[in-house]
Amino acid sequence: MTRPLELEESLLQVVDDGLLALGTIARAAIYERIQASYQVRREEIPEKLLIFRKALQDLLGLGAKTIEKLIAKNLYNRLGLEFTEHDSWTLIDYASHVKTVERHA
Repeated sequence: MTRPLELEESLLQVVDDGLLALGTIARAAIYERIQASYQVRREEIPEKLLIFRKALQDLLGLGAKTIEKLIAKNLYNRLGLEFTEHDSWTLIDYASHVKTVERHA
């Protein structure tokens, strides 16, 4: 069973990895923009996931969905869980599901 702090650390790491798919410069620019425009520091993303998701949508448009799925898939893999893609799920849904699964493990 993963403790909440471990889950937050894992989420932060997979967000880093997911945004890295866009390149290091793009990842840095996204973090800077999110902090400046949405007042969310990188370290706050796990607790402000809804705002982070909105920021991604605003910054990346339809591409945000691809990054969200990549982040979610990496989160499941990192925690040793089987990932099942759901077309209508967002990063918020996947993170909530992980918390539920972890609570019942």
